Amino acid sequence: MRTFRPAAIALLLLAVLLPATALAAAPKPYTARYEVLRNGERIGEATIRFAALANGRFDFTSSTRGSGGLAAVLGVSIDERSILRVHDGRLETVAYSYAQKIGWKDKQRSLKVDATGQRITSTDKGQEIALPYQAGVLDRHAVSIALMQDLAAGRQGDLLYTVAERRELGTQRYRTEGTERVQTPMGTLDAIRVDRLRESGDGRSTQFWLSARHAFVPVRMLQKEPEGESIEMRIISVN
Repeated sequence: MRTFRPAAIALLLLAVLLPATALAAAPKPYTARYEVLRNGERIGEATIRFAALANGRFDFTSSTRGSGGLAAVLGVSIDERSILRVHDGRLETVAYSYAQKIGWKDKQRSLKVDATGQRITSTDKGQEIALPYQAGVLDRHAVSIALMQDLAAGRQGDLLYTVAERRELGTQRYRTEGTERVQTPMGTLDAIRVDRLRESGDGRSTQFWLSARHAFVPVRMLQKEPEGESIEMRIISVN
């Protein structure tokens, strides 16, 4: 039996930092549902919500539940939440949390950003790690929001993001690859493909397809692992 890889699903919901340039207005609130497939077979559903809060902040959540195959047997659940704000014209993380449950195993981690104190606190497995603050810093869960904003602002080509990982800040690069026709449960959609550019060369790849018709909400996301396994998310509905 193959080992189920929930981390691959989580990576599709992961976030990156926005570049140090002014951004378009934050996306409008939306709720999107996705089917989750492993090697082409449906194993569950994910729900992603982006909402404005009363204090000028934003709430970005994703919830994935296993309902087929090994994911159902193990009762896989993944929940992520980002609280965001606009700071100096850029979106910035205030707090982030991640919770994963597989069978009897639980995993949790979090980030807290203190702009005033110039400090980011990463907590993983009960251990706190201090990271340097950088204006515009976002957790990796918000990658789709970063991409949505950049595409809505008309940016094309290479897109650079600073990412707050568990133990360090890093830079991730993405590149727009033009418009393609994408098959989804919502029908065939025109969407801009964005590829992550990796330096490791280990064979892992991540791709997003974002639809201008739907305010650049991602309509398909695909991650391929070096050993050939793939995890895919395809949009079911958005409102």
